[in-house]
Amino acid sequence: MKTFKYKLLKTGKVVGVWYSGNKKSDMIIVYGKGAPTVPDNGDQKEAFVFLSYGFDVFVPDYIGFGRSDGVFTPKNCIKTFLCLYDAFKKGCVAKNAYENSKIYLKYKRIIFAGKSLAGAYIPLLPRFNKEIKELAIFCPVVDQAAQGKIAGEETNQDFLRSMKKDGYYHLYRGVLSSVWKKHLENKDGLSPMNNIKYLSKAKLFIAHGKKDKCIDYSKSIIYYKKIIQTFPKNKSQFKVKIYPNGGHDEKTTIPAVRDFINWIT
Repeated sequence: MKTFKYKLLKTGKVVGVWYSGNKKSDMIIVYGKGAPTVPDNGDQKEAFVFLSYGFDVFVPDYIGFGRSDGVFTPKNCIKTFLCLYDAFKKGCVAKNAYENSKIYLKYKRIIFAGKSLAGAYIPLLPRFNKEIKELAIFCPVVDQAAQGKIAGEETNQDFLRSMKKDGYYHLYRGVLSSVWKKHLENKDGLSPMNNIKYLSKAKLFIAHGKKDKCIDYSKSIIYYKKIIQTFPKNKSQFKVKIYPNGGHDEKTTIPAVRDFINWIT
């Protein structure tokens, strides 16, 4: 028996897939995807786990990516999440052009979670909106300039090469601009490692697979230790969990979703 529904919706510049269970919820998870990939089409497996805990889920195409309007930049990745927070908090009319339908969405509790690339921007959200406090990042990019420093890791050159040679730049409009080179070198002030001071009121769950070959799990441990050193009296607000058999895949993200929800609720 089907226990959920999903729709492709647009609010403002942002298009995404909205998942909802049989019962109306006043809680939503905004789930950010990694990159490069294709837009969600209603088959985001992590969303189904969140649904089982009573949350609605919205998986956006970042501004400038896929079906969303605009140019794909690091700032617009952040803006994607901020715009959705404002829309869902105040209430918004989201539209489905294909069905020519509308739905009103408003939530009391808005949590941000995401994998890989999303992990570079979700920890920055409290810097731009102090109301945003509940966060989870899975296999995250927390230090862009350090990518590829450990043998076997994906390098920034690998990332940009795939965008160009594999044609992903058609989906990520603007990713080959100089803005991204500067960002990947941590020269724009938008690295999680350099924005820890804004997490004083946040609750942050960090998950990583020990077998992750794309982003080494040690980066998450370094990030977590730096957070604890910054806020030694607030240790209970932060948690890191390493999954011995997990890679840059669902063997990490699926159990991490469950562990995160159990930790934060």
